[in-house]
Amino acid sequence: MASLDTKVARGVAWAASAQAVIAVADLISQIAVTVFFISPSDLGIAFAAIPFYTALDYIADAGVGASLIQRDDHTPERISTVFWFNLLISGALFVALLGLGPLYGWIQDAPVLGWLLIAYGGKLILQNAYAIPFALLRKELRFDAIAKARVTAHLTESISRVVFAAMGATVWCWTFAALARSVVFAIAVQIQRPFAPKLVFQPREVGPYIKFGLRTAASNVLYQLYTSMDAPIIFHFFGRQALGIYALADSIVLEPVKMIANVVIDVAFPTFARLRTDTRALGAQLVKLTRLNLIAVLPYTIVVLLVIPEILRLFWLGDNWSATELAWCADAARILCVMGFFRALGFLGPPLLDGVGKPELTLRYMIVATIAVPGSFLLGAVVLGDQLWFLSVAVAWAIGYPIAFAALAYLVARTIELDVTAYLRGTWGVIACCAIGTAIGFATSAALPNASDVVRLLAIAGSALAAIGVLLGTWQKITPRSIASALR
Repeated sequence: MASLDTKVARGVAWAASAQAVIAVADLISQIAVTVFFISPSDLGIAFAAIPFYTALDYIADAGVGASLIQRDDHTPERISTVFWFNLLISGALFVALLGLGPLYGWIQDAPVLGWLLIAYGGKLILQNAYAIPFALLRKELRFDAIAKARVTAHLTESISRVVFAAMGATVWCWTFAALARSVVFAIAVQIQRPFAPKLVFQPREVGPYIKFGLRTAASNVLYQLYTSMDAPIIFHFFGRQALGIYALADSIVLEPVKMIANVVIDVAFPTFARLRTDTRALGAQLVKLTRLNLIAVLPYTIVVLLVIPEILRLFWLGDNWSATELAWCADAARILCVMGFFRALGFLGPPLLDGVGKPELTLRYMIVATIAVPGSFLLGAVVLGDQLWFLSVAVAWAIGYPIAFAALAYLVARTIELDVTAYLRGTWGVIACCAIGTAIGFATSAALPNASDVVRLLAIAGSALAAIGVLLGTWQKITPRSIASALR
């Protein structure tokens, strides 16, 4: 167990280090693109397609990558068969997008959406170059190699996004950048873990992988769909400008939260898979990873909650974004910050259920979420749209997601016989530290009502983060030194 704990700690540390670099680069590129090159309308068009990209990734993978991590009975023939199976699926999906993409563009009265989806279909075929070796690196807990590959690829994406936007490919810059990232990631992963498939295809050998993987893939696809349906609903009911404003808020809040949480999620699934027969160890590991996820996610969402108006006015106010649009964006971002807490907790449930070999339970949760969350989006748009405009959909997040989260919490607790009291005892301290830091931030804001945006941003965010850092270090014994030591 000590050896596994060390690997987990090193994995989180490496993943966190890589994610920090990726997050900073992505933030800078997103700011540069949206401030200098993209209008709210163009951003709205792009983000009517972009939220579906990750769902397409999971469909193309068919979940067999997760099977490679969860199962231990690999042979070269089986792994090669998995590769050819994925290639067939991604090729078929590309062909399907040739018809479905234009249909979606016609429904939304924006033909470019169809071409964006077709172009991304090319990326689905390309990702086969890294899918198998990437899964094997995760199974082997080689998170240092993964971190190096991800940093290289995502830096390429961030730079490419700005270059393409500056060249005039405004609506297309995210899609082109994703293609560039895939090429570089494939090269980097192949260097770290070379893989060449054998010319063999044995359907019977891959059957168990597909059986497990399809349930996992279905869960991932449903997750991406229910978390992405806010975009087409806003586009349909309120138009491209409204979606552009909402997309900016989403890119500031929910996308970074997902990116930050991936630090722990990347480590969680293979770790839970290793411990799948030991319920007590699973519970203890869930507490540890929940603490890490809260520490990673909550300070960020707290800063956004406290100073998002100042951030928007300092960086985005100009020719492309008006003060009114930014005020709407700030309201949306603050509403979405509420979801940061629930998602910090909820992200760990699916990898735990999949890791212990219960993907059917993850699927049940995803079905509940797919009904509750998009249903709340649609209800919010219809009932509250006249009063709140697109904010009605942001408010709906706070209605639908807690329902889905409750279902997930029940399934996790029942599956591993979780001691809920011990779980709360192990995690409430981190939440309390962040709550106190938030209160100090609001107090600082009230004390500086007439200060400049720069002063307010530095003072409010600085006081909140300093309080959280001191409390985590003195009360929870979590310091930069303890985190850095995990890399050694």
